[in-house]
Amino acid sequence: MNRLVQSLPVALLECFRCDLGFWDACYTTETNCSLGERCYTGRGKAADVLDVKTLGCVKAEECEQETTVELFPNKTVFVMTKHCCNTPFCNSAYKSPIYTVLYLTMASLTTWKIAETSTGSK
Repeated sequence: MNRLVQSLPVALLECFRCDLGFWDACYTTETNCSLGERCYTGRGKAADVLDVKTLGCVKAEECEQETTVELFPNKTVFVMTKHCCNTPFCNSAYKSPIYTVLYLTMASLTTWKIAETSTGSK
């Protein structure tokens, strides 16, 4: 009986993944989490202006934890909190094709301006 239980495959949680999105515009793919991981939606604000978002899998102990993310050496660009869930694709990204180009353009311009300010360029 033990052999039968041990040979059954373990179903891994499936989630959406987005490495970095702005507002609700996020290019997503599908991913399988590792054993013990949950789906998450990470939300934060860059330079107190730009809403950033990430999606993916995370260890359960990292859920609801606030972390700082640095894009430039010694410059904290944003603080993010990962909100977790544990059903397949529960971290779905809002998709609005009409506004995606606008959001990505605004995000690129804002990111460029933040980078310019951080490096001291004029």
